[in-house]
Amino acid sequence: MPRQYPTGFRDEMVRRMLTGEPVLTICSDTGVPEQTLHRWKHQALIDAGLVDGIDSTQGAALRAAHKRIKFLEKELQLVKDASEIYDSLAVVDPKEGRPSRRN
Repeated sequence: MPRQYPTGFRDEMVRRMLTGEPVLTICSDTGVPEQTLHRWKHQALIDAGLVDGIDSTQGAALRAAHKRIKFLEKELQLVKDASEIYDSLAVVDPKEGRPSRRN
């Protein structure tokens, strides 16, 4: 599981990078992986509107939407499975032509 850093810490690292401090210096001072620092900087530029991309608030909304879609797809599959079971229990009475229930 990726390590979680406090928002204030992340904001401070981005501020340091945007003021021109070398990423490798920040990496050696803090122990934060270089790739993580680059990702934070890129996301900050997107959030500021300087680079095209999905900003942080939209990204969170998209993740929540995908999670909800996955839940609804599972729920729909349960309904379909239950419907198949229910339909297999219905027997058409040949004399009356309407479904009856097997006991």
